[in-house]
Amino acid sequence: MIRLKGLVAEELNGFLDQGSEFLGELRFRHTFRVDGHVRGKIVSDNTLIVGETGRIEADIDCGVVSIRGTVVGHVRGRQRVEVLAGARVQGSLESPKLLIEDGASFQGDCDMPPADAEPGPAAGKNTK
Repeated sequence: MIRLKGLVAEELNGFLDQGSEFLGELRFRHTFRVDGHVRGKIVSDNTLIVGETGRIEADIDCGVVSIRGTVVGHVRGRQRVEVLAGARVQGSLESPKLLIEDGASFQGDCDMPPADAEPGPAAGKNTK
């Protein structure tokens, strides 16, 4: 059985390996790991893992977002966002819980609404 940083491989719903590229809207159930390149939009009620070689240029709206690679765009973690050592994030973070480890790089804005709050304007809501 393969273990990926505390996850059993059987818990993964999907995996985009290094050298692979996805353009468009990605939706998944359970846990999805990206070690390749994604451009577009990522939506899930569950966990997105961005591995060390992962590069995402997208708007992300997931339950939990754990980043060790590179992310450019808006990141909404409905439960939690983790920016781990070695990660590079440029854009905006929105989550009731945020962890930024030593050795991570974050450049942008951060909004930490209560866990039961509706997404703010940064997540695409029209304020008119």
